[in-house]
Amino acid sequence: MMRKVALLIFVAIFLISPGVTRAQGDGPRSQLLLPVGVNLNLSGNYNFAESILVQDADITSDVFVLTYMRAFSLAGRYAQIWVNPIFGAVDGSGSVVNASTGNTIVLESDARGLGDLLVNFKVGLIGTPALKLPEFATQQQKFQLSAFGSISAPIGEYDSDRPLNLGTNVWVFRVGVPMVLPFKLFEKPVFFEFFPSVAFYTDNNDPTLGADVREQDPLYMIESHLTCNFTPKLWGGLDLRYRYGAATTTDGVSDDNTQDVLGGGVSIGYSFHPAISMQTSYGRVLSENDGSDLDMIRLKLAFMF
Repeated sequence: MMRKVALLIFVAIFLISPGVTRAQGDGPRSQLLLPVGVNLNLSGNYNFAESILVQDADITSDVFVLTYMRAFSLAGRYAQIWVNPIFGAVDGSGSVVNASTGNTIVLESDARGLGDLLVNFKVGLIGTPALKLPEFATQQQKFQLSAFGSISAPIGEYDSDRPLNLGTNVWVFRVGVPMVLPFKLFEKPVFFEFFPSVAFYTDNNDPTLGADVREQDPLYMIESHLTCNFTPKLWGGLDLRYRYGAATTTDGVSDDNTQDVLGGGVSIGYSFHPAISMQTSYGRVLSENDGSDLDMIRLKLAFMF
């Protein structure tokens, strides 16, 4: 659930076609290894991206993301694939300047239905052996480096006559190199995750507001998390994210919406059972040069089988 999103437009939500990045990034502990042969089902309630900035907008969203994740061995290396069908409802209001006419348009709209499909893949490069559960439980983890790629397919609900859509009408391709550094502090397991990535967008040849084409620059992102196991079941941590780029051009006219924002937050997780755990995160903008203003909450429930 997203609360009070002023000045910031989230992907596939309002006025302009979106990108792939979730509002709170991939989240803490999303890059940690799992034993191979394990399936992971995740369900959550969070806004799913924040790739385009539009001034003076107010958006509320309630988005449900169901994730299926599979860890497996690829030539002896740890590999992971996860698929995200996205469903939800968004309501918003705001004003936008039509790049073709120069007129300011005040709009209110809402959308409900299916969002774009997100498919992610990761393969280990350094410190990422593919281990079965018995070996995984006894293996001491070391520095890990992986290669990451994702595709967002524009299958979601989209109508260029509506200013508010859950679908995007663009393909998004993201690549990155997630890293994990495990260590101990006061005999407690600690994990530092560092994930630089960049997202690329295809043109939207049927954008909203009657334009002919909308182009978007790449979005550069750095996400980091520092988490600590306080007990065998309870962990918590600090989150930090930086985004730059993703400016759009409509019919050859710049929309003047380059992102330049640092966000942070806190997360906490608890394992009710070795196969069932829950995680919640709160995040907000810490510093910006683009007019962004954001508060967000994410809830995640995981089942392992």
